[in-house]
Amino acid sequence: MIRNILSIVLLCAAIAQGATFPQDYQAALKLYDSGKFAESKTAFEGLIAMNPNPQAVDRCLVHSAYCETQLKAHDKAAALVAKIKEEHLRTFCRMKLLTMQSKYAEVVALVKDEDFSLWPDALSFEALMIRGEASGRVRDAVAAEKDFRAALGYTINDYKKATAHLRLGGLFKGQQALECFDEVMKLKEPGATMRYQAIANRARVLAQDGKGALAIAEFDRVNDLSKQPHWTMVQMARAATHEALGETDKARACYEAVVASSNPPADSLATAKAKLSAKR
Repeated sequence: MIRNILSIVLLCAAIAQGATFPQDYQAALKLYDSGKFAESKTAFEGLIAMNPNPQAVDRCLVHSAYCETQLKAHDKAAALVAKIKEEHLRTFCRMKLLTMQSKYAEVVALVKDEDFSLWPDALSFEALMIRGEASGRVRDAVAAEKDFRAALGYTINDYKKATAHLRLGGLFKGQQALECFDEVMKLKEPGATMRYQAIANRARVLAQDGKGALAIAEFDRVNDLSKQPHWTMVQMARAATHEALGETDKARACYEAVVASSNPPADSLATAKAKLSAKR
C-alpha cells in the first residue's frame, strides 16, 4: 500500500473529525495486514461513515474494496471502486483488484496505453510495477522490462528498488539476470529478505549454467543473516541449489540443520521434514 503519502490526508481528517481518525485508520490497516479481512472491512466502513474528507474517504474505499476482494465479494468490491472520486486512484484500485484475482490480461487491457508519468508520483511506482508484473505474466517481457526500469525512477526507497531489480532479473537468463540480482546487493538498505532473494536467485542461475562452485559460494555473501527467519530461508535456498547440482547429501544436511534449528518458520520446517522423509 502507498502509506507514505497519508500523513497530510490523515492530519486533515483529524482536524475535521477529531484525533481518533488516524489511529483508527492504522488499526484498520493492521487488521487487514493480519488477514482479518471481515474485521478490517467493518473498520473501514465505520471510517467512511465518519466522512472525514474526500481524500481520506477515497483511501478507505480502496481498502474496503481490497477486503471485499479477499472475501471473494467481487461485485461489492467493484461497487466500492466506482465510488472513488480521484480518477488515478480509482484506476489504480481496479488494477490492484484484478491482480489480486490473477487477471493479468485484464490489467494489461485496462492500462496498456496509460502514461503513468502523468499520475501522482506517489502512485506511479506501484502502478508501473503492477503493469510490469501483468505484462510479464502474459509473456510480454519487453513491456515488463520497460515498466520495471521506469519504476526505478519513481522511488528512492531501497526496498522498492530491490523489488524492481528482482522482477527485472526474473525476466532474463544467464549474465543479464545475474547483473539484475546483483544490483540488489549494491543497495545500502534493501532489507534482509531482499538480500536473501537476490542471492538465492543468483545461485539458481549459476547452478542452471553448471557453475556449481560459484552457485554455492553466493551464500557466503549472506553469512550475516544468522537470525530467524532469514537463516532458515538461506538454508532452504542452499539446499535447493545443492539439489539442482545433484548433491543430495549436502542438500540433506541443510534440511537436517533446519529441522534441528530453534524456531524455524513453520512452512520451511514442514518442507524440510517432507524432503528428509522422501529421501529415506
